[in-house]
Order: sequence, then C-alpha cells, then structure tokens
Amino acid sequence: MALQQLPLLGGSLPWNASLWGSVDDSVRGGNSSSRLTIATAANEATFAGYLDEVTLGSAGFASQQTVGSLDWNLTGHEGLLVSVALSDGKLYTLNLKDVLPASDRESSLLYETNFTVPSSSGSTGAQEVFLPWANFTATYRGRAQPDAKPLNTSSIKTISLMMRSYFGKQEGAFSLTVKSISAFIKR
Repeated sequence: MALQQLPLLGGSLPWNASLWGSVDDSVRGGNSSSRLTIATAANEATFAGYLDEVTLGSAGFASQQTVGSLDWNLTGHEGLLVSVALSDGKLYTLNLKDVLPASDRESSLLYETNFTVPSSSGSTGAQEVFLPWANFTATYRGRAQPDAKPLNTSSIKTISLMMRSYFGKQEGAFSLTVKSISAFIKR
C-alpha cells in the first residue's frame, strides 16, 4: 500500500515558532504552562511544559495552538500523520478547528483525538501516528458534542497540541518532539 503525504508542518517545510501561541489553564486561574521550541538544525518542534493538576481540581491543561488562520483544504485526505522523534509516553491530544471564534477569549467547537507514543530515547528513529478523520470527536470546553456537524476538512483554521490532566491521571513535566505533521492518503 502506497502512502501519499501533504506536508503541513515540519518535514520538507520549516517549523515556524511565530505561528504558535500558548493556551494554558492560566486563562482559568491554573498554573500549567507550555512552550513550543523549534530546533532549526533538526527541523523539529518540541511541545513541552508543566501540567498542574492540583490548582483547578484535577482539571489542568496546557496547549500550543497556531495563531491566525491556516486555511488548509485537506479534502480528499484521510487524516493526519504525526511523525514523532521523542516521546515521554504520556497521552496527548491533537485539536483542529474549522471555524475561528469571534475573539481570542471565546471558546469554540473543536475536533480532537488522543494519541500516545511509547517513550523513546530517539535512537530508534521517528514513530508515525496515523490520526484518521473518523477518530476526531467534536467537543466544546472539553465536553463531547455528539450532535455537532462533522469536521469540515476543506477549511482547517487551527491546529493545536494539548496535554491534559484527565482528572488526576497525568501531571508534572511533559515533552513531545515532533518531526512533522502531514495529511495522508493510503492507496
């Protein structure tokens, strides 16, 4: 089976730190923090930080989201492929939005899927994670929205990487180094 990829972030495209910003639980009074650090020579991005699961009663989160509008048309693709160089083995969430909220402070519908990459030291090469569109669930402020419209893959506006406490199941330092994110088609 052949795999076709459309590079979106990293890979044959350079990572750009100015495209990313923090959306952490500090917006709700929490103490979690995140950053996205670009290793230009390796063309990798490391999503890392600290997840506080105490301050907000085990509801901590930290994320890095693209700013502005990406305006990706991914019609005809089957989902996203995340190539991971290093992982701490924790549970991560990848979020997509197909509509931008009216303001930065406003919550909006997003589509999310979780993934875990086994802990790695980097010596085994990249690990690939396939995230088919069917795995993305519509949520609003962390709650599933079963009656929401399906993800509009012709109009992807933002992408984000998120770490959640899952009500006390995860906490502390986290780190995930991503080589690339691309859209894929398996033929």
